[in-house]
Amino acid sequence: MKIVVGVDGSETSLEALRWAAYEARRRNATLLIVSCYEVPVYGSPEGGVYPMNVDVDTVKGAADKVIGRATELAVDIDPNLMIEGASIMEPAAAGISQAARDGDEIVVGASGHTGFLEGVLGSVATTVVHRSHVPVIVVPANPAAEVGPSMRKIVVGLDGSARSIQALEWAYGEAELAGAELTALYAWNDPHSDSDLTVQLNASLESLGSRLTGGAVTVHRKVVKKSAKEALLDESKDADLLAVGSHGHGALRASLLGSVSHGVAQHSRCPVAVVRQPGK
Repeated sequence: MKIVVGVDGSETSLEALRWAAYEARRRNATLLIVSCYEVPVYGSPEGGVYPMNVDVDTVKGAADKVIGRATELAVDIDPNLMIEGASIMEPAAAGISQAARDGDEIVVGASGHTGFLEGVLGSVATTVVHRSHVPVIVVPANPAAEVGPSMRKIVVGLDGSARSIQALEWAYGEAELAGAELTALYAWNDPHSDSDLTVQLNASLESLGSRLTGGAVTVHRKVVKKSAKEALLDESKDADLLAVGSHGHGALRASLLGSVSHGVAQHSRCPVAVVRQPGK
């Protein structure tokens, strides 16, 4: 397993690196540090595209330096981490997404660099979330909770769909590794009764089987009658991590999961994990 993290030298991407390094330690996984670069080109009246007169080695060298600095920071976190680096000549979203294999995770910053490697992350996080086939964790520049090896509170958004059950399974495993408590949040801006919503929440939690009462993770149940986006952002104020599925249904999909990087991930006070399993 690898934890793939995209870096561009910005503080936000280095915050993502710190989160990824601790995640690699929690999962005993290899940390793969990726820095993408592109060669500027220009077009001709005949329609041809030609590289500009730039030194490709210089551009690649800048990406290599970013990886070198990121590697030093990761080693400071844990000198025993298994670390690999990859400078990839690809648009950032493509390079970061393609670096991950089934069973891996991707970590990116919510915003990116404004200098030499402008655009490597930032809005690219949105594209990575939508095109990736593995869980993607989007880390804000200044998380409310300090990034570290353990967590206190993980929140998972549920709506009864198979996608949200995948997010629940992932979030439970993450909580077990991080020593965190898990809040299962069922938010629905709909005229259902509270009891109906509680029944649906309990039905989702049944997918955990004996783990639900096994005691490895303390699970809290929370039903909120408001939009999923609003409810999750409220929870992010004192959470270490939010987890959501890659697709929901009805109001949940419209308000949150269809535009996670423009909504929750852009405004969350804590990292947001968008969970998608291979082939799903």
